[in-house]
Amino acid sequence: MSVRITTLSENTAQAGCLGEWGQSILVEADEMRILLDTGGPGLSAITNAPLLGIDFATIDRIVLSHGHFDHTGGLKEVLRRNGGEIEIIAHPAIWESKYNVRPNRPERYIGIPLVREELESLGARFNLTAEPVWITENIVTSGEVPLVTDYEEIDSDLFVKENGKLRPDTVPDDLALAVKTELGLVIILGCAHRGIVNTIRHFQ
Repeated sequence: MSVRITTLSENTAQAGCLGEWGQSILVEADEMRILLDTGGPGLSAITNAPLLGIDFATIDRIVLSHGHFDHTGGLKEVLRRNGGEIEIIAHPAIWESKYNVRPNRPERYIGIPLVREELESLGARFNLTAEPVWITENIVTSGEVPLVTDYEEIDSDLFVKENGKLRPDTVPDDLALAVKTELGLVIILGCAHRGIVNTIRHFQ
């Protein structure tokens, strides 16, 4: 089975395309077109898609690797261009109030910069689960990745705000996508906040 991967948003870009701090990747496999993340609020994915010959109306599923702004900021405009109802697979914790906190800097909100109700009015149908989701018999999301290794650590500057108080964010919503092929697993990551090795072992 062939797998085609097209990067729509990243912090580097070829001539004519827009780069930003964000990620959006189109995965084409098993007769499915799956969008992993939607880029940041600078809408580089929206700008680059037509330049790369990609029509968001043909997307079959959206998978959100986690609930940070640079992976979700383009979601509203993707939905506008999709034009119908579409399943969005993610972990329930994507909607937590996420912050970045560093010494001598003000706390900064880094969660989803959009309103869920508005996204649902544009056709989003959220499938929020901590379990793996089989999109086809060959394509699966990781679900929540167990923390197994003792050498992979969660970033210490990530927090969740609850009732006005901050607590460390273990990023349980961090997930990835895998495709089974004749040569083995093709794994497409978001940020792998839960650890690349943890993610690979979980898929295996």
